[in-house]
Amino acid sequence: MKIITINKANFSEVQSIYHDGIATGVATFETVVPDWEYWNNNHLPIGRILAIKDDQFLGWAALSAVSKRKVYSGVAEVSIYVSKHFRGQKIGDFLLKKIIKISEQHNIWTLQAGIMRANKASLRLHTNNGFRIVGYKEKIGQLNGIWLDNVILERRSKTVGC
Repeated sequence: MKIITINKANFSEVQSIYHDGIATGVATFETVVPDWEYWNNNHLPIGRILAIKDDQFLGWAALSAVSKRKVYSGVAEVSIYVSKHFRGQKIGDFLLKKIIKISEQHNIWTLQAGIMRANKASLRLHTNNGFRIVGYKEKIGQLNGIWLDNVILERRSKTVGC
């Protein structure tokens, strides 16, 4: 397995995997896959990774700013999506470990994640990689007319911002 950078040329693969996530009903409140322009403008220029093996696109991860305020410049939100064809094969674990390493190389001291309560696999993935549950946002958004909670997790670096 190797990592390549997400860019406009391979974004259709990211969109396909994102669509797989939307279809689960537990990965995101989004119901439509964004276009390149929107996605590009809403993710940091670092930490845009796409996992591939044998010319197959397995999953992706990316970082988003949590705030424009300088004081939070070392805090980012992590997103991870795995193709429906490769779930249960440790792709998410591979991507999360890589994004943690990349984030620390770029002076990010805290990673955050907001995960739907029903997404047990993602909650387990994050807690197994040093994230802790700090609370939840009750009925933070609707999906298909149903109000849902988001569990909030964070991972504080042991090497950056100590």
